[in-house]
Amino acid sequence: MATVGVIDSGVGGLGIFKLLVEQMHNHSLIYCADNKNMPFGDKNSDELQRIAEKLVSFLIEQHKVSLVVVACNTLSVSALDFLRKRFTIPFVGVVPVVKPACEQSKVKKIAILATPMTATSAYQKELIAKYAEGAHVLNIACPDLARLIEEGRGDEPIVLEKLAEYLKPVLDNNVDVVGLACTHYPFIRHHIAGLLPSSVTILDSNEAVARRAMTLVQESIPSQSPSIHVYATRDPENFKQVAQRLVGAHIVNDVVLAAF
Repeated sequence: MATVGVIDSGVGGLGIFKLLVEQMHNHSLIYCADNKNMPFGDKNSDELQRIAEKLVSFLIEQHKVSLVVVACNTLSVSALDFLRKRFTIPFVGVVPVVKPACEQSKVKKIAILATPMTATSAYQKELIAKYAEGAHVLNIACPDLARLIEEGRGDEPIVLEKLAEYLKPVLDNNVDVVGLACTHYPFIRHHIAGLLPSSVTILDSNEAVARRAMTLVQESIPSQSPSIHVYATRDPENFKQVAQRLVGAHIVNDVVLAAF
């Protein structure tokens, strides 16, 4: 039986979790949001590695997970290699969508929207150096966006104001592909699209990450009684309310406090 864990700072990774719940009917799925330490985007690598280790240890001890999806760009670029050395189970991370953005750009002008930590990470710089040769890349840090989405404020005017600021260089430089390098951002994809010309392609990695996780467990024996559990490290009732608005009560029926 496969028991798959999904970790993030908050609601962002629920986009990937929803895809897994809807397609992996015969396996148990566990989501753990460390919203007590949210946002991850303003923490350094050492802090993020300690956080990631605690989250994975919790999932292994409580549910004996056989695979963990690190459904957070910031945590992936900072702690994925560390986790693979620390634990023996497989991990699936979220990679900033630099490569597909460059491949799909007709004018070789792309923009990557990310948290400050991801935008300045060595990992993202390496991806740009490796896959964006000959392309003009706008590496745009977006402070506050993930926090506003986490607070259930994704449709408030402040989000549109922030997006107008962050997307101005995209418009000024005639970018034709925008990559979303934070799992929170797909929840405001409609607002991003509304501020850009219809010719601009918007990419995220949710479906690719979910497909990879399903590929790794496809040969596992189905569970006799698959289950779904959702945890938060702070204020589980508020987390549930925001999560249900974003992905529905059929995905997040209840949220339990994870105290560790």
